[in-house]
Amino acid sequence: MLKSDHSLRFTSDEIERYSALGIDVSGVRSRDDFASVMESWFHAIGEVRPDLFDKIAREIAAAKGIRLPPSLCLVPGAEN
Repeated sequence: MLKSDHSLRFTSDEIERYSALGIDVSGVRSRDDFASVMESWFHAIGEVRPDLFDKIAREIAAAKGIRLPPSLCLVPGAEN
């Protein structure tokens, strides 16, 4: 990734690697563009593979040295 102020450029190898994960960065030109693309990808992952989303969130938190809030879960048999 090449950065200049707020501009971003990806090499063709990086575009291919992101594409293999289902992320299209070919039109990304700024940090905001990249954030938008990643946000859409995280929403999709959260819907399709919530277990993977949780793992990604834990890894990001560990890398940044922060703690995630406790997860909510449904208790089987609990009705409103």
